[in-house]
Amino acid sequence: MTSPAAGAEPLPTVTTGPVFNDPSGDTTAEGRILSHLGGLVDGAEPGSSIRISMFAYGSQWLSGRLLAAHARGVTVQVVLDQESERYATAVDSLKSGLGGDSWVRVCKAQEACLAKDPGTTAADPDGWYDNVNHNKFFLFSRTKGKGTVPVDDVVVQSSGNLVEWDRTLAWNDAMTVAGNKEFFDAYGAYFGDLAGAAAGQVPQVADYPHDTQAGAAKVYFFPRSGTDVVVNILKTVAQPVGTAAPCFGNDPGVGTSDGRTRLRIAQHHITRPEVAQQLWALADAGCYVDIVYRKLDNPPNTEVAGWLTKPTAKGRIALHQLDNDQRGGTATHTKYLLVEGTYLGGANKRIVFTGSHTYTVTALKYNDEALLKYEDPAVFDAYVRNFDAQRAAAEAEGL
Repeated sequence: MTSPAAGAEPLPTVTTGPVFNDPSGDTTAEGRILSHLGGLVDGAEPGSSIRISMFAYGSQWLSGRLLAAHARGVTVQVVLDQESERYATAVDSLKSGLGGDSWVRVCKAQEACLAKDPGTTAADPDGWYDNVNHNKFFLFSRTKGKGTVPVDDVVVQSSGNLVEWDRTLAWNDAMTVAGNKEFFDAYGAYFGDLAGAAAGQVPQVADYPHDTQAGAAKVYFFPRSGTDVVVNILKTVAQPVGTAAPCFGNDPGVGTSDGRTRLRIAQHHITRPEVAQQLWALADAGCYVDIVYRKLDNPPNTEVAGWLTKPTAKGRIALHQLDNDQRGGTATHTKYLLVEGTYLGGANKRIVFTGSHTYTVTALKYNDEALLKYEDPAVFDAYVRNFDAQRAAAEAEGL
């Protein structure tokens, strides 16, 4: 084996790419995301900052590392949904141990931080569902992670909460984007609005139509009162390539063997009929649509299931339910869409959309959420491997 040349500069260990837990594996596999986050916290440089927005924060292990970072001069700021108050040990230790420019802020009970409380709505006529800060992201201004080379402007967008269920029973992902200042600053501005709203310094909003494209990365923030971001993404998939029909025009082997666009979705919950209808329309046009899901609809509604099980001109959408966490198995908690093929009139694309955003009405209109887009073949291939693992788990575990 060739050794590095004498005097060669060490390479950074904090790089762009995803980390996945595996709830069907051993404790190391279950804890991959938490270990990754712990390494980034441990590697945060004195004078840098760590900012976190989280729905359910319950890791005393990470709290200890955040307090150690604070003690060595790192600013630690945390915005939590009120759901996190259920995990008093982890949260209270941060509240009591942080000070000065470091703090914990919690959204009002039964409300999101920034997204305006909808009260009673057509989607929720009894007003039983509380809108929430459903975010799961981490911002590190400068960290060397588990290595020796500091990296600036690190964003980690996860699908998982920092609680035991998300680690040991649910499939989750955490996508890291490193060294992209424009992207980092977009998240930073959103965090500032979340924190300001939690403190009563920024008014809550019904619409937060902020998107930022920064190189290969793009982020969409929520709530949205107007257009459905996911429906728009799916319509962009349908844009023809030249004179080809929608879903066609890729090289053979991209998507399907004959070059038809393929969509892979691993999604915790789908309740928006408009999303399901657009997926059906793509499948009917010739796209291959493959879905791993935990839940469809909110009973007694069945419209989403109706669209996704409706026959198409090309056959049926492939559906695999992964909802076995109470039966000795696992459940999907990821929220990603993988596009392999046509997008925005181009062919042979490989794009990942991931984040905290479920395909529910509340996630679109009433929650604090973030959806990250990343276009890169290596990142895409890593997500495909995870999708294949989740689909295999769904088939092996059954219902």
